[in-house]
Amino acid sequence: MKKVCIFYWHTPPDIEGVRIERFDPNPHFGEFEGLTFRDFLADGWNGYSKRRSILGGAAGIDKLYRRRDPAYMRMVDEFVSRFADFDLLVMAYNFIHPDVLTSALRTPAKILGFIDDPYTTYQRGIPFLWAFDGAFYISPSYNDRWLFPEALERWGCTTHRWWPLTQPMPLPDQQADFFEGRDVDLVYVGNPHPNKLGRLALLKKRFGERFRVHGRWGLKGFAGWTGLISGKPVYWQRVAPISAEERSRLYRRAKIGFNMHVSESPNETGNMRMYELPAHGVMQVCDKAGRDAHAAIFVPDREAVFYDDLQDAIDRIEYYIAHPAARSEIARAAYQRVRREYDHDRNFAQLIQWALSLKAPPRGSQ
Repeated sequence: MKKVCIFYWHTPPDIEGVRIERFDPNPHFGEFEGLTFRDFLADGWNGYSKRRSILGGAAGIDKLYRRRDPAYMRMVDEFVSRFADFDLLVMAYNFIHPDVLTSALRTPAKILGFIDDPYTTYQRGIPFLWAFDGAFYISPSYNDRWLFPEALERWGCTTHRWWPLTQPMPLPDQQADFFEGRDVDLVYVGNPHPNKLGRLALLKKRFGERFRVHGRWGLKGFAGWTGLISGKPVYWQRVAPISAEERSRLYRRAKIGFNMHVSESPNETGNMRMYELPAHGVMQVCDKAGRDAHAAIFVPDREAVFYDDLQDAIDRIEYYIAHPAARSEIARAAYQRVRREYDHDRNFAQLIQWALSLKAPPRGSQ
């Protein structure tokens, strides 16, 4: 029985011959649920700031390690005692100092995830890469010049694998009317980001009540107003949250799903929304990626519609609202592609089996 530790946001599926354990560093730095604001300032802020440090990247982790912060070192000691003899460590976010990875965790093969790139590459990725035996990435492109495999090899990592960022979700059997009879023209579900507010505001101005926007937006749903402070465009309307079940029901009513990434010019691609929309029979209108890497995920104009800029997106949305047969054909093809190639459990198992096939090279004393 192979033993795998994973720091990962979903409950991993069972894989024959593999025992998977998860590790959550957060409890080592305190629990904050239910604290009053005064108690949080008195007792919780220190632990909260340490959580932010370990998830924020290499500088924060190095600071805690070099200071031998008691809470951080207790977490490290527990991690080492549990997983030093495991076969594989998969770290979607790495929170273990490289000195520990290379001295106390020599036995397991170690895989580092690149999942928030290009924005966190130089905080969470490159500084740790030398201590890992390989990497997975979720975006086929890094920027407008490099595909992600090319970027990784420039950084010295020659062992890597693309892993589509899907999530466990039941794919409904395709009914005759699955792609028809939808009454919501356009939908976007996602959290606010300063780089996205302007695009959402323009779409809302153009489509009005035909455009449904939901997500976990702070300030009681008025987080779009933060543009007044940051100098970014303002999204004036309140955005209401919805549960996962409500999101699924909304998607099954939607004709077109709008998608975009954090970058305002073609760089990364392959966020989770890119797979969720077609899995629910929604035709996707999505921004393009650097080096046209979006075409590696869905065939343009056959499985998804990709736009150059926001006006191009608006024109395409209007066209496909007015041409339901063409819209349904694209939605159907993408749905079939998701069922055929982007099943979460199957892709996860393939990632783990690939990683287990790697043998951690012997490392000299550090």
